[in-house]
Amino acid sequence: MALSSPLVTAQTPAATYVYVSNAEDGDIGMYTLQSDGSLQPGPRYKAGKDVMPITVSAEKRFLVAGVRSKPYSAHTYGIDRGTGTLTRVGTGPLAESFPYIHLVRSGRYLLGASYGANLVSVNPVGADGRVGPQQA
Repeated sequence: MALSSPLVTAQTPAATYVYVSNAEDGDIGMYTLQSDGSLQPGPRYKAGKDVMPITVSAEKRFLVAGVRSKPYSAHTYGIDRGTGTLTRVGTGPLAESFPYIHLVRSGRYLLGASYGANLVSVNPVGADGRVGPQQA
């Protein structure tokens, strides 16, 4: 497993879940944070080759993962608040291979930044968490 993104967590009343993108394997690993600070491995969710940056919505309903290989895309997953499991919601286009993505607090926009491409991008996000095409 190649750790390729900062850890992203989603805390529920029952537990704290940690999600890690695995670029080489093309998936997202889920772990449960134990009371002693250790991580218990859970399921892995297929995303795409070179999946790297991940972000979680402010209300912890959605996780979005950016795929940095062509075609560049954002994969949205719903987060089950009780179990932390992910359910694929959909995939939307990204303008570039973004090493940085972030869902704004309202959850309505996904921001992406690429220094190499000299590009900052804004994609709309639907109420269902799906990422739409970049806004002009």
